[in-house]
Amino acid sequence: MMTLARRILGKARKQGATLLEASRAQGGHSARTRFRVGAKVPEGFIDELEVGRGGQIHVIGWSGDADALELEVLVNGAPVPMREAFRLPRPDVAAALGKKDTLLGFSRRFSTEARQIGEVTLVSQGLEVARVRPDLPVRQPDYASLYEEREILHREQIYGSGPPTASANDDVLAMAIGLAGPVLDFGCGSGALVRALRQGGVDARGIELGRSEIESSLRDDVRPFVTLYDGAMPLPFGANEFATVVCSEVLEHIADFRTAVREIARVARQALITVPDSSAIPSLFPHFVVPWHLLESTHLNFFTQSSLHALLAEHFADIRFSRLGPFEVNGTRVYTSLVALCSR
Repeated sequence: MMTLARRILGKARKQGATLLEASRAQGGHSARTRFRVGAKVPEGFIDELEVGRGGQIHVIGWSGDADALELEVLVNGAPVPMREAFRLPRPDVAAALGKKDTLLGFSRRFSTEARQIGEVTLVSQGLEVARVRPDLPVRQPDYASLYEEREILHREQIYGSGPPTASANDDVLAMAIGLAGPVLDFGCGSGALVRALRQGGVDARGIELGRSEIESSLRDDVRPFVTLYDGAMPLPFGANEFATVVCSEVLEHIADFRTAVREIARVARQALITVPDSSAIPSLFPHFVVPWHLLESTHLNFFTQSSLHALLAEHFADIRFSRLGPFEVNGTRVYTSLVALCSR
């Protein structure tokens, strides 16, 4: 059995030297940089270091006595605190060492508040085990408190809703500013898009629920052009009063979305509609990822291109689809928003 264990150690050493150099060459271009270390420590082995843009550093390996293993991490020459330690199943090592306990793997998480991770040094038993230079800028992640939160949280504390944004989405603005006016921003929030369109020479108005957080977010320059109402249908506008309605990230919040679409088609000849792109959920399934914006607590409806087309086709003769907000997870490209440009 010990001969097999030595083979495991030898194989890791050979992989470590090659992959360490490859990771160094790529450092700074990915959200997480992985370095294969391949270093023997008392009673075990350090397999790899993972260095993330959020300032998290994971040391991963295996040991017959992981709890007693002394490890220290220095970032840019200064020691950083260990935040978590947990065990990992390693049946391969257990079989090689003839042990029944398969939880011989370990992970230890360290964190730094440095703005740039230039160098990471791993020390065990007072001896330097590895030194890597990821040269990685650090951006503290949203919800960083979830690493060590001591309270049990509830859904609304994770997928809550906040005040309306104070700036218009650049992609939506670029599409909307070329459409015929007058334009109604249906669900205009703080009026950011109304302001941006008017500054671009477009006759634009907005409508929004008369809630305290909306009223307090409206600035004086846009307030005269925003109608506040109680959400009841029909909308307080005449038929064809507008050339275009923009409805950006709103339909997913409305329980009676069918009536809302019917009213949009009544007050304007064309509409620009965006909703969260639910296809991101199956697309990212292989990575065990769901974009958090899709789970926001006030989302009631989840649209696909097929279901949105069927809904809009009841009122619009021409419907063209697009996507906004591309991003990638481990090489899989997905989009934040599904876009429909439709006309009667």
